[in-house]
This record gives sequence, structure tokens and C-alpha cells, in this order.
Amino acid sequence: MLFDINYVPFSRRGRFLTLSMMRVPGRDGERALYLRHVAGGDERPSLGRLCRVEFLDAEGKTATPEPVLSPERLDARIGEGMVSFVIGEGERLHISGKQAGVRFHLEGSRYDYVYRTPKGEDCLVAAVENVKFIPRAITGELKVTGAWQRDHSEDVSFSFSAPDVFEGNVDFFRTVPPVDRPGRFAEALSGATSEFAEWYARVPKGVRGQEEAHRLASYLLWANGVPAGGALTRPAIYMSKNHMINIWSWDNAFSALGVAAFDQDLAFDQFAAIFDHQDASGLLPDYINDRDVLYAFTKPPVHGWAVSLIAAAEPGFLTAERKCYLRDAVGRQVDYWLTYGRKDAKSLPSYFHGNDSGWDNATFFAEGGPVISPDLPVFLILACETLADLLEDDAERQTMWRQKADELQALLFERLWAGETFGARLAQAPERVLPGNNLIQFMPLLLGARLTPDMREKLVVRLVAGGFITEWGPATESPQSSFYEDDGYWRGPIWAPTTLLLWDGLRRQGKIELAYAVAEKFCSLASKSGMAENFDARSGKGLRDRAFAWTSAVYLVLAASLSMRAG
Repeated sequence: MLFDINYVPFSRRGRFLTLSMMRVPGRDGERALYLRHVAGGDERPSLGRLCRVEFLDAEGKTATPEPVLSPERLDARIGEGMVSFVIGEGERLHISGKQAGVRFHLEGSRYDYVYRTPKGEDCLVAAVENVKFIPRAITGELKVTGAWQRDHSEDVSFSFSAPDVFEGNVDFFRTVPPVDRPGRFAEALSGATSEFAEWYARVPKGVRGQEEAHRLASYLLWANGVPAGGALTRPAIYMSKNHMINIWSWDNAFSALGVAAFDQDLAFDQFAAIFDHQDASGLLPDYINDRDVLYAFTKPPVHGWAVSLIAAAEPGFLTAERKCYLRDAVGRQVDYWLTYGRKDAKSLPSYFHGNDSGWDNATFFAEGGPVISPDLPVFLILACETLADLLEDDAERQTMWRQKADELQALLFERLWAGETFGARLAQAPERVLPGNNLIQFMPLLLGARLTPDMREKLVVRLVAGGFITEWGPATESPQSSFYEDDGYWRGPIWAPTTLLLWDGLRRQGKIELAYAVAEKFCSLASKSGMAENFDARSGKGLRDRAFAWTSAVYLVLAASLSMRAG
């Protein structure tokens, strides 16, 4: 069962409001369902935790529910009874129940409190989370508790219950309560059901027999969406509403690829949400959320490659306005790496930290940085080609971008080709190839015809013989490597973005059957283990955050390619 609330949060597109399982502070690993508001990013220890949710049986005693998750609702079955949740308009939670009850315990910060509004409603304030909420009962009983203690309230909670059935709702807001009428549970359920159904109907077909995985991937790209506001200049797809509640500046390109076939506006928004914060130097932030924009790190420049893939598949994507925006943004991005990422025009650019490479703790950063790795010049070459072929109508500038691409290619082949493969090197010791046997050496396959036949064949032979492509897909560090770790983050596990990059590289080298084998393995993996952040390359087990957007996006892209091939 892939739709499992133990791993997959319940939310809705364009909302911060989320219900998900989290560890209970101070209870030795115990987990419980929490009501959350995931604005503010993932640097907060609370991750938006507001209230621990406790379920009650027909007699009012604490009970353990049997949860059932679907895109439009979350049900908690309690014996013969049930409590159901739906997210309605705005940040509003609708709740209904029969022969059961539910209690929400505010577990927040030092200054949390509850007060009575001028309209006579109880308002709870989660101070550090910067959220207020007002619960209301339509039928049944609403009980709000909270003992005032000098400057805060203790034991704050609210509960809904009734001898037979109840219905209520909770409004969440920052400043003053919304003025629109709350509506009813059935109305909210109808709206959520229709919205997801309309979204899902536009998603390209997937692999026969993998319907649940296809639906889960579609749901996560929908449910991980948050609204524009604050630092978010556009509607954004967060990586997750579990832990990774940001949008990172290479993750966004994969999210765009995942939705481009059925929502080109949203795809463009994923690029622009990051590029809107591009520094004058061309540097992109590491991540953004509604509150923060972080420049301590950046991410690899995959955006030119991603734009070219979308433009090839969706010719209408590059409107005149989008061409102008992306031409300038991607051009500045290339200029940043060529100006600030290297010593001079005779050098290759380097990553200063593993986080800049996107492969955070990969083996080629075991000795620190800066590191010259083969993927960075490849991405820049592809960006230059995109700028020349798709985004420029000026012959002089076309020539300039193609010349930059040719110069980078010459440096790549001269400095990083080691006779059998491309190696990463320390910028301060470029004569030595760094240890490790990682997948990054195969990123030059993306260069297509720019790669020599000898390089192509040697790379493909090394890829297959080196044990990289396991039963479940391409491991980021070969299981044959002494550095390999089953749950080593970028030291072994299978990741969606690197799988898609390798798949496209193999296609560009004419290795179609091997490319499809990689796609089939990854889709089977996701169908087995869900849309995890990454996967154990040997067992196929899902690791870390189990509800990831770029995994969902890559799954949909690869599943669509397999579906088209099958006819």
C-alpha cells in the first residue's frame, strides 16, 4: 500500500496546512499524527508542528485508529466509528465524525495561548509558528481548554465529539480571521475531489500494472504545492511536506519536467520561483521558502538542459515572454560559473562544497573542495547550446554561446578525461583523480555527438561492468566500491535526478535499450517502494523522506516514456 499516512502526508495543492506522522517530543521514538502548517522552511526544529492529534472512541477514551489516506481525504477508523479530514478553501480544515471523537493538543512554544475573540470565539495562538487558528463546531460539541499561567496558556487543546455525529472546521491564519463562510464538509470534499480528479486526468499515462504508483506520484506533485507569498514569488512545488519543506535550485528543474506535459504555467513557475531570486552575479540561491532565501550554497546548473527537454517535448512552452526571461536568466547563470567558479578562461569551473554539486556528501568531496567534477562543464555546455539553439535570435550571440560550449568541451576532454573515464579532481591538486567510483563520471554521456565514439564506448562498458546498474537502477556509488553505503545518502543509494540524467545521456548516445532498461528498473522500484527521497540500491527499500516531489516527477517522465514505447 503506497498511500500510507505513516510516510505520505495529507495535504492539498496551494496549502501549507498538512496532516502527517511525526515523532512525539520526549517520548522515546513514539510517533503520532500531527496537525502542521509547513510555512517557514525546514530549518525550524518543529517543521511546522502545531497540534498532536488524539482519537477518541464512542465512550471518549483514547483509541488507536486505522488510517486510510486518499488524495482528497484522510479517514481514521475507530471500531465502528470514524473521523474524517478534508482541506477546504484557503487554510481551512474540515472535520466530521460518527461514534468517535478527536482532540488536538497544542504542543508548541513558550508563549502559546488561547483567548476569546470579540465575536466570542476561542482563538489558539502558536506563537513561534506564527499561526492562529479558530475551531468551530457545526454539529456536536466543541471543547477548548487552556489554563492561563502569567504570560501563556498551559494544556491548550480543542476537541470535537458527539454521541452520534459531529462536524466542525478550523481556520488557520496569520493576522485576522478570513471573512468568507466556512462551508460544510461535503462541500469541501467535493471541491478537493474535483480538483485532484481534474489534475490527474491531465497527467500522461503510465505503466500498466503500476496504477497506484502513478496515482501517488501525481498526488505528491499536486499536494506538495504551496501558494505564492512572502519570498515565494510563484506557486511552488516543495520537495516534500514531511521534512524537506523548501524548493531547491536544481530540484525545481525536475519538478518542472514532471508537470510540463500537463501544466506549462506551473512548470515555468518552478524555474521562475528560483530565478526571481537570482543574484546580480548570476548566482542562484540554494533554496527558498516563503520566509527564507539561502545563498550559502547553490546547486548545479541543470536548467538549460531541463528547458531544452521541455521545449523539445512541448513546442508551445517557449512563448516569447518565457524565451526572453529564460534567455536572460540562464545566460546569467552560465556567466556566474564562468566568472566566479574558476580562476580564468583556461580553467574549468569547480564546486566549492558538496552541497553546491547537489551530491552533498558524495565520495568526490571526501577531501573537501573546491572540486572540479565532470558534470558541471557538461551542464554548462548544454546550457550554452540551449541559449544558442532555443533562446537566441541574434546570430552574433548564437556564435558566442556555441564558442563558449566548444571551449568548455575542449577543457573537459583535456583536463578530466583519464583514458577510460572522466575523473573528478581537487582544484588545488588537478593532477590527481579523486578516489571513489561514483555515477558522476558518466554525466558526459549527456553531450551526445560531442562525445567521441571511443569515450562513449568506454563509458558505457564501464557503467555496465562496474556494477552501477543494480536490480533497482543506477547506484550513485557502485556497490563494488569500498566507499559504498546502503543508506549513505549520495554514497550509494539510487536517486531520481541522477537516474533521469543517466537515462537521457544513454538516449543521446544511441543506447536506447539500456536507457529503457534503466527506466523500467526505476519505475519498478518506485512502484514497490513509493516516491522516496532515495533508495537502497541493493534491496530497493525507500530511504529518508518517503514523499518526494522530484522522485514523483522523474517517475512520471519515465513512466510516460515507457507507456509511449509500449503503444
